[in-house]
Amino acid sequence: MLGGEIARNRYGEFLVARQWYSSPERCGADTEVLRLLLSANSELTEWELQRAADPEKWLLLDTETTGLVGGTGTYAFLIGLAWWESGGIRIEQLFMRDHDEEHSILLELADRLAERPVLVTFNGKCFDWPLLQNRFRMTRQIATPAFAAHLDLLHPARQLWRLQIGSVRLTELEQYVLGAESLGWSRRNDIDSSRIPEFYFEFLRGVAIDGIAGVFHHNRMDLRGLAALAGRIFRMLSQLEGGEQEPLELYAISHLLNRRGECSKARRVYERCLSMKLPEPIARRARNEAARLAKRERDFGRATELWNELASSSEP
Repeated sequence: MLGGEIARNRYGEFLVARQWYSSPERCGADTEVLRLLLSANSELTEWELQRAADPEKWLLLDTETTGLVGGTGTYAFLIGLAWWESGGIRIEQLFMRDHDEEHSILLELADRLAERPVLVTFNGKCFDWPLLQNRFRMTRQIATPAFAAHLDLLHPARQLWRLQIGSVRLTELEQYVLGAESLGWSRRNDIDSSRIPEFYFEFLRGVAIDGIAGVFHHNRMDLRGLAALAGRIFRMLSQLEGGEQEPLELYAISHLLNRRGECSKARRVYERCLSMKLPEPIARRARNEAARLAKRERDFGRATELWNELASSSEP
């Protein structure tokens, strides 16, 4: 039912399930967009940035765990990995059938990161990777893998779509941003993610296997959703001039550019926002930011014009 096979390394056996899907197609990336998405305090050199912008070096990761609070008693019992291969996406799921298989799946993860050293996650900086770091340390035998960069797409997703849809859970992004009907898979039969630890413990007790099969399916959809989200973000940010962004998306992009110090680009995108129909409170913020940036570029005439528009719009 799990569709896996037994794999072995020097620490013993574990279960691995492998699938290949034709979608989502490979993400296009460039250094300019990647620089925007990485944290502001990233210290990658230009050469390292170019290397990290190669999707062939990316390893998408999503874990399923025995709890959501972390700590020494929380295990990542299923480590889902994905990468683009042969025109589609390869998914590999490393499953710990019992606690004594933890060393073997962690070693396998370390080997995969050595091959593809750019980690791509959704909330991985706050949850998945700190948890895995802790598990590596607790083995006292397997060194915590180093990677070239960590691209956590939760943070840009918040910046780009929180105004538009509120919740930026991956399932919400699939439905309202990526377009659930066009993705090639459906969440209709997905499990309740809050029950994932329960399903694993049932598997350990030999009570039922249906639940853990649902966890595997859920993990695969999360990985495919992560891949589709990466493609959407990179396409949107690389097509600022000719793209077909929604007004609130465009405002969010201008705000992101502004925060990253790309002031001239931010100003152009703010101006484009003002030609579209924005909610009035957002339009006022966009006009104020555009005026401030115009002043910074010593375009005092345009700055004055924008501030006059603000003043007149606030009059009864």
